[in-house]
Amino acid sequence: MEVAHRLGFTLVTSKKVDEVIRERYHLDYSVSGEIDRSPRENHSSKVFANLISTLLTDMAVLNDLVVVECGGQFIFRAFPNAMHVRVVAPRDLRAHNIMEERGISFERALEEMEEHDRRHHRFIRSSFRRPSETPERYHLVINTGGLDVPQAVELILQAVHLKKLPDYGLVSSETVERAKLRNQIRLARAFTRLTQGAGGTHPQFAHPSERVFARLLDFYRIRWEYEPRTFPLEHDEQGNVAEAFSPDFYLPESDLYVELTTMKQSLVTKKNHKLKRLRELYPEIKIRLLYQKDFEDLIFKFGAQSPLPAMT
Repeated sequence: MEVAHRLGFTLVTSKKVDEVIRERYHLDYSVSGEIDRSPRENHSSKVFANLISTLLTDMAVLNDLVVVECGGQFIFRAFPNAMHVRVVAPRDLRAHNIMEERGISFERALEEMEEHDRRHHRFIRSSFRRPSETPERYHLVINTGGLDVPQAVELILQAVHLKKLPDYGLVSSETVERAKLRNQIRLARAFTRLTQGAGGTHPQFAHPSERVFARLLDFYRIRWEYEPRTFPLEHDEQGNVAEAFSPDFYLPESDLYVELTTMKQSLVTKKNHKLKRLRELYPEIKIRLLYQKDFEDLIFKFGAQSPLPAMT
């Protein structure tokens, strides 16, 4: 695309994203395939939206991008250094361009164009739950029925410079690393959902968040054990264990137990009570109660202690 070339930005199309998914993440999953697919179940749609959002934001951390037909207007909607452009054209003009490019009849070109539009609108709605044609989503809407392509390119470039996008610069190295970790957490969650039901060597986890956490630890090659020890907390009059606590994970290399919790206050209060009692009875034991939002901080701590493996 001429705009990407003139700006020196990386052009990202559905084919480019397909390559990243196959080569970097070894998944047989693609944007173009999702666009061509019939309407999907809500679960699959959410997984794909999570995956594509993670991939694109990860690519945008250290690279300037021009994103075409991948839902960038939703993924980067809160980015102050993003500009959203919608290019439209009259129906007959689009069909005529397809006819000349493909060497097919006008009627055939019209059919293919309308089918492509239906599939793409369905893909956007099912993945991001929003329509793409709303003008308010864009900084600039260009009708190439009144402007030729070179004029449209110049208009986009002028808008980029007026918005001063090149002046934003790169973010700090720590912000970059944390952004990458946030994205990798989302990827781990997406991969877990994509592979649910497939055979594996992991134990039967009590909660999906434990499976996500285990895959994160695997990704960073951090050794872990699942519920390896039970700590008695209370005994009855006969000396039987009346209350006990089995932390979710043990990380041998750090000699640290990790207990995951949810945002439900009753469960948080109960676990806090157990942790307090455990620390009273076993002061030598290191344990941490980890909320889902704390995943990033913990993994960032481990990542800072040793080089992170590449995502290949």
